[in-house]
Amino acid sequence: MPITKGLPVSAERQLAFLRKISRILDEGKFTSTYKFALLLSLTNICVKNGDDSDAELTIQLDDVAREFVKLYWGMAQPYPDEPKDILLQTTQPSRPAKVITLLATFASTGYARHTRHRVHASAAASVVATTRKTIAKDVLYRLQTVGPSTEAATVRSDRFLYEHPSDAAGCAALTQITLKPGVAACMRSLRTVIAAMVQARWALWVREHNPSLGPDRNLEAFLFGTNRVPLREYAAWLYELQGARCFYTHAKLASPDAGAVDHFLPRARYVLDEPVNLVLASTKANGDKSDHVASENYLKLWVDRNTNLQLNEYPDSFAARLAPGALPASWQDARSVAAWMYEAAERDGVQAWNGGKQFVPIERDWQRYLNVS
Repeated sequence: MPITKGLPVSAERQLAFLRKISRILDEGKFTSTYKFALLLSLTNICVKNGDDSDAELTIQLDDVAREFVKLYWGMAQPYPDEPKDILLQTTQPSRPAKVITLLATFASTGYARHTRHRVHASAAASVVATTRKTIAKDVLYRLQTVGPSTEAATVRSDRFLYEHPSDAAGCAALTQITLKPGVAACMRSLRTVIAAMVQARWALWVREHNPSLGPDRNLEAFLFGTNRVPLREYAAWLYELQGARCFYTHAKLASPDAGAVDHFLPRARYVLDEPVNLVLASTKANGDKSDHVASENYLKLWVDRNTNLQLNEYPDSFAARLAPGALPASWQDARSVAAWMYEAAERDGVQAWNGGKQFVPIERDWQRYLNVS
């Protein structure tokens, strides 16, 4: 569980950091979508493993590779509307993005059945290793490069995120990187803003390089939306787990279909589509809660439910939904995300949803419930 080790990073440094992220998006050269994926992956890992101090954070590239796999897993499937092909994620149509090609073998026919997944799972280590090598060789030394790439202009690399060798050959052997002091804290604090900026630019890039899409409004939902995970299939499992009652109101639900599957930690703040973060709520409670953080009373209920919930108690279909090389969100990971979310909510004076139309301030009980000292 991340614990702040020193003084927090100032608001001025956070603003300067955000300007530099914006410059990467504005002035960086994007021949593929890999740099978008690297920014999102680093930000997600900082939420789970970093803290809000001025500390450095060492990140294993295998963990970055697993984040890549989760991001590209849905994108390696054919786009549901016209065209029926997999969307281009590189400027060279004859040379598709390697990660897409790698995952398309598993994802092109949709989610694997359990028996097929067992076969695919045997390739998980290879998928992670190949993705890690691609990130090390093709992405790490390019991410922080900004400015025009012309003979008359000098391309500059402002290494404000991490240090690295200056070329592909030097980066190829890397297995980890160390984020500079305060970078993890900035990424945690600004996570919602950074994710929104990166996803918007990613979608724009895909639209520009897949001209047949036109003004299709479903693109963002396909790339990043919940339609990639059919959450309704968890309703029956949650219905049984919760004793046929709404998680929030405890009112009796006539059937699994009478409730709505809700992300306890709001998806708008952090994407965690896995069972550890799902609850079944009445339609009204789900609508009232919306994207609000739930009060600490509900947090305790969620913690109590998940503390003793073992992976083998998840629905049978869950394992089949994992991309090769991806790992299920552990309870420790979910607690880390929850601690980040509630710490930020308390710091920012966010009012937590407490049922119906009632909202309450966040106190310090979340630290005790999540075992944060």
